[in-house]
Formats: sequence, structure tokens, C-alpha cells
Amino acid sequence: MVKIDDDTQKALLLFNRRSEAAEAAKTAERNLEKATKAKDEAAAALKQVQGGGAEAVSAAEAEWRSAVDTWQRLRDGEELPEDAPAEEDTPVDDAPAEEDAETDDNPAGEDTPADEEK
Repeated sequence: MVKIDDDTQKALLLFNRRSEAAEAAKTAERNLEKATKAKDEAAAALKQVQGGGAEAVSAAEAEWRSAVDTWQRLRDGEELPEDAPAEEDTPVDDAPAEEDAETDDNPAGEDTPADEEK
């Protein structure tokens, strides 16, 4: 093992800290850009469903509010929890789900020939 004097060790520690800080700043900037994009997409989706059904509008508004909250928190420098889903990984579904009303027929979720025909 190579023996390093104190000045070199301090310089290496300082370099590593600055390198980690630069990487954290880049990551924060990328996350803020992603949150801005998700916020803008959610706003566009909300505008698109305006005048539609109340359920679709409320779902789009909830998505928009969530995106704005995430964007504001990142903009203000807050750290998001690691278990929070990434905004770009969640698909935006503008159409309301019609299968929710049919769950009473098949509570176990098993496929039956009647379900395949619907």
C-alpha cells in the first residue's frame, strides 16, 4: 500500500467532496427538469380534458397538483424520498377506466370466456 502524506490526503478528500457535490447538483438539475416536464405534460392533459367528464377532469387535476407539488419541492431544494415513483415512469391515462364497474362479476380476477368477449 502506498503511503500518502497528510496534505495529499486532505487534497484527495477535498476533491472527492467537491466531485460528489457536483454530481449531486447535476442529479438535482436533471430531477428538476424531469419534474418541470411532468408538470407541463400534466397541465396539457388537464387542458385537454377540460369540458369532459367530471371524473376525467378530477383525475387530471389530481395528477397536475401532484406534479406541481413535486416540482415546487425540487425547486426549493427539498430531497424527495427514494421510494417516490418517478414522474416519467407513470403513464398518463386520459381515458377513464371502464373495467372498474365490471369487477363485481369476477372478484378473484380470473379470466373467463365471458370476460374475454367484453
